Amino acid sequence: MKKSLVAGAALLALCAACGKKEEPVQEGKELSKNPIAAFGQVQDAVKKATDAAKEAENQKPVDPVHFSKLIELLPAPPSGWKVEGEPKGETASAMGFKISDAERSYSSGDAGKSAHVKIVDGAYNTMMYAGITMAAQFSRESTEGYEKGVTIAGNPGIEKWSKASKNADLSILVGKRFLVEINGRNVEPETVKQFYSAIDTAKLAALK
Repeated sequence: MKKSLVAGAALLALCAACGKKEEPVQEGKELSKNPIAAFGQVQDAVKKATDAAKEAENQKPVDPVHFSKLIELLPAPPSGWKVEGEPKGETASAMGFKISDAERSYSSGDAGKSAHVKIVDGAYNTMMYAGITMAAQFSRESTEGYEKGVTIAGNPGIEKWSKASKNADLSILVGKRFLVEINGRNVEPETVKQFYSAIDTAKLAALK
């Protein structure tokens, strides 16, 4: 009887775990100390960046969405945080490029923690996409912190963390078009990830 109860409890726990939806995360790799292997890694990263640039070039030119649509997708503050002032946004053009952006600051009463979130519609900016795609392939860690490439649900990005200053930064390119930048000060790396998780990235990627 006890064995049946234990088996049943295990099955329920397994079913509950299956019900949870988590965005798959991949991390970049440290550059190999073997020169030949390192050269291969760099070649692979360059190829992916080149392919990404070609893919972006094949995208039909578009105008960025109005900044008001981006403001609507700025995240609500996590528990223990509050917004600071009103959100800001603009749609501008210069030297043949058009972009829209929206941003907002957040604060926490806990030890002067602060965060800033910015969403940029680069309207398929080729260089932005290729650069982040390449950077997402690598990782570097030291006694001072780390800088590593990440890919979240297929979206490439870069995560940075400084142990001394407790500054955490996360930049993710969503849908090959929208750059989400989250800067945290006096925080742990998990904090910027919380802000990113609060953004409806599926809705963001679908904006037109």
